[in-house]
Amino acid sequence: MSDLNIKKKLKFGDSFCVLPFIHTYIDVGNLKKVCCISDDSIDNTRLQEIRNLMLAGDPVKECKNCVSCEKDSQISERQLINSDWFKKFPNQINGWVNSCEQISYDLRYSNLCNLKCQTCGPWASSAWAEHLGVEKKFRTWEPKNIEVNPDVKRIYFAGGEPFLIKSFSNTLNKIQNKECEVVINTNATVVTDHMLQALKQFTNVCLVLSIDGVGAVIEKIRSGCNWLQIQNNIQTFRSELNPNFMVNTVVQKDNIDDMPNLAAWIDSNNIGVWHTTILRKPPEFSYRNYTGKINWPDKFWSYKCIKNNLQVQSSLKKVYTDLT
Repeated sequence: MSDLNIKKKLKFGDSFCVLPFIHTYIDVGNLKKVCCISDDSIDNTRLQEIRNLMLAGDPVKECKNCVSCEKDSQISERQLINSDWFKKFPNQINGWVNSCEQISYDLRYSNLCNLKCQTCGPWASSAWAEHLGVEKKFRTWEPKNIEVNPDVKRIYFAGGEPFLIKSFSNTLNKIQNKECEVVINTNATVVTDHMLQALKQFTNVCLVLSIDGVGAVIEKIRSGCNWLQIQNNIQTFRSELNPNFMVNTVVQKDNIDDMPNLAAWIDSNNIGVWHTTILRKPPEFSYRNYTGKINWPDKFWSYKCIKNNLQVQSSLKKVYTDLT
């Protein structure tokens, strides 16, 4: 295969994504998928078919969510992921794609979680499962059949709440490449010693903070959390791990009015990377069901976390335009 042309691969409508070539994703139900954006489970035979389709520039049905996003003129996860990998590893990515060497992992071993977020459910939160009386409230699997490449470049953990899941720290302790990028998607409501000690071994830790608003807004959306505790825990993370931070926000009807406050908070905490996801399901919380009158001031668009993140600009401008 000839060298990949990154400019071409970032164009809207291109089907190529680097993840099927270098990435292993397994969800809480122990199902293998192309990535966390895809809804469809696959096996190894289908994975090879997907690779061939992408190299030929043909559409891939498992990637319909990114396709839909790009058709709506929004920057897709496919484009963000391609850009990130080509930027970080410009001299290695072609070799990895040719060899299909697995150097990236997204592993979700458990739904163990302490919150009942209004857009979540028992499949990803044991707190929801317990609240709803689900007989088997814990969905946990151990990664016995997953051998992490000792030269792994990136490993991502979500849940559930990763700081509560002991098997995550066990996996981290087995990784040989301590310069590997470790990404933890956390609600920042709890800090555990076993995860702190495991993370301290690595030189490149990123904490993705799931924050959908500030104060009473996040406490409504993420039932069971405390905004003051979240802020205190973030300071603990700073002092103990000195990580990179990223904020991930799910845009929905109940946080539309709070977007200016959230942007101000992100900037005041010197967090450079913000990512916004427009909620797809459950549909009752869609931003399209917002019943107020949107009033984002002009200065809202001048916050650094918006100006410096094209994906955020794109998604928030779409929401603003649709609601006005």
